[in-house]
Amino acid sequence: MLKVENVSKKYGDFQAVDNISFRIDKGEIFGIVGPNGAGKTSIIKMIVGLIEPSEGEIWISRYNIKTMSEEAKQLIGYLPEESPVYEDMTAIEYLDFFGEIYGVERRELKERVDAILNDLNLKHRNRKLGEMSKGMRRKVAIARSLINNPPVLVYDEPTSGLDPITSNYVMEYIRKLKGEKTILLTTHNLYQAEKICDRIMILKDGRVVAAGPVEEIKQRFGGVRYALWFRLNNISGIDLPVENRNGCRVAFSSNIENINALAREVSRRGGEILKIEHHTSNLEEVFLKMVK
Repeated sequence: MLKVENVSKKYGDFQAVDNISFRIDKGEIFGIVGPNGAGKTSIIKMIVGLIEPSEGEIWISRYNIKTMSEEAKQLIGYLPEESPVYEDMTAIEYLDFFGEIYGVERRELKERVDAILNDLNLKHRNRKLGEMSKGMRRKVAIARSLINNPPVLVYDEPTSGLDPITSNYVMEYIRKLKGEKTILLTTHNLYQAEKICDRIMILKDGRVVAAGPVEEIKQRFGGVRYALWFRLNNISGIDLPVENRNGCRVAFSSNIENINALAREVSRRGGEILKIEHHTSNLEEVFLKMVK
């Protein structure tokens, strides 16, 4: 549904995006994550046709964004990180205005506006946008991106600057669009990316450092850490690192055989095994490991 082939972008001598390729299949949620300056927004702007690649090709369905820009853009609903609204308009007026720009038939437009605002739980729809909270304005901007019923959604930091409750609501709403829409998003919230994305791409300095299904990336670049909680007075001769916590001892290892061997040794010495825990790296831990 969306294909990026060998795309690069230079601003003068600065290489913002360096030979990146990926594709997003129909109905998939694909996330791009990376530190500030990694090239995320440049990629987004090239995909929606705001800037041209220095090299490479971008396709939305069968339309090349460079040679068939108008046809490609009709398929995209775009939400930039900063999305100003016309503050003197109400939500209804604002969405009607954009619906007319897209040529949506009047009766269909009214039904669509009502449905989208209900789905987003956006109340006070007749209040002027300048009087709304940032979270409510963000919901209106999302509604605008959906007004022409595009099959592809491109969202740049959709929860930027929102409080945790509104942020979670917006991401859950995006997750519910999965299957119905093909979604590309950037985000700094790794917890949210891990929760809703089918696949992700991690960028650093304009280059891809990892890409693939979220669970695959966690297993490939992360790991499992085991912890054995026990009680034992004499721990001399124990090779694993041991900490004292809440009156107990805790030993750590990434190898379960080492933990099992220690458990046998604790039992042999007359100690008490309390529990064995394991921790799998989450996406944020993998991300920090790869971009530092």
